[in-house]
Amino acid sequence: MERDFQIAVIGAGAAGLMAALWAARGGAKVVLVEGSDQAGRKILISGGGRCNLLPSVSEDDDFFTSGSRNVLKRLFRTWRLQQLQDFFTWEMDLPMEEEEGTGKLFPEVQKAKVVRDKMLAAVEEAGVTFLCPFRVESITSKDGRFVVSSADDGDVLADRVILSTGGQSVPQTGSDGHGYLIAKSMGHKILPTYPALVPLTGPDEDLASLSGLSLMVRWRAVLNQKVVEERERELLFTHKGFSGPAILDASHHVVRDKAEILIAWEGYTREDWIPYIKSRARQSLMKAISAQLPKRLTQVLLDRCGLRSDMRCGNLDGNKTEVLLTHLCDFPLPVKGNRGFQVAEVTGGGIPLDEVNPSTLESRKTPGLFLCGELLDVFGRIGGFNFQWAFTTGRLAGESASSFED
Repeated sequence: MERDFQIAVIGAGAAGLMAALWAARGGAKVVLVEGSDQAGRKILISGGGRCNLLPSVSEDDDFFTSGSRNVLKRLFRTWRLQQLQDFFTWEMDLPMEEEEGTGKLFPEVQKAKVVRDKMLAAVEEAGVTFLCPFRVESITSKDGRFVVSSADDGDVLADRVILSTGGQSVPQTGSDGHGYLIAKSMGHKILPTYPALVPLTGPDEDLASLSGLSLMVRWRAVLNQKVVEERERELLFTHKGFSGPAILDASHHVVRDKAEILIAWEGYTREDWIPYIKSRARQSLMKAISAQLPKRLTQVLLDRCGLRSDMRCGNLDGNKTEVLLTHLCDFPLPVKGNRGFQVAEVTGGGIPLDEVNPSTLESRKTPGLFLCGELLDVFGRIGGFNFQWAFTTGRLAGESASSFED
């Protein structure tokens, strides 16, 4: 078996597949190695097996990093979203359709396996050698070249290496964090990692009784009495706590910064509720509020307020009105913890952006090493943004590695 290549791409996820494709298109002799039993396992589970391939629209504030926002913007300018959408539509023959109300783009075939298979076929058609399984244990230097070593499958030699091993989220797909150890051995600092886009857990039995209930909310992440982010999306009650797009998007503020999450049910404000309640003085609280919110949730909120469900709206005094409005518009989500990397969609933290050249994604610590995808300290919201990041950085790393000059 051939063991000598110009470029070795480590990890055959979304970023690695894209990196291998564009490195080969640049004329390089490329090997793509994957430690698990198949390529693109996270692609396969995306969107419940339908593959939320991309967002229909993305902005700078859809992504999070502790590094430079200017570097982030610069990276996304290397392959704009419309160009990326066109690539999948025309080059991969994967026309997409937008899911109503979410802005998510899914392939018309609605099958993640088709996406993975077309990407892998394109890589192999470009002349890439694919080794799977090939678990990389270490990468060392010898005579100015890289030695990519596997305990079970020997060594591969390469002039350049693209590290695209993913983070620590959903480790059963192969992204178990080993890539961070490899990067650290090659001189990189690793910022503390944490589960992001992760369901949160809660200790309250009355809220757990609402398991399965989903509704629109406006959430605010509050840190040191300052609102650091505010969005409107769906919240899902689970038997263990809270999930849904609202919670997944808000979760990193809780996990990383210990921020408080305040909820306005259905997005209604005090300015909405005050005249509404006053105009229904003769109605019971249950009847008035459950006309706007789910009845089960209304009962739980009234119980937590210490208010009888048959109490008339007109009998609320100032203190009781304030308590009720707090529960309706500024409900502090009781969070105990999170579900961890096992179910988190992405990893926060990782390799700092300032340790790569923003024009090429080449390591500033080890010449000839390129980094892309979830390994870097960037992640996006739920909705195809993390695939956008993986594909964009994978392409840049692949093109840069193929045109690299010592």
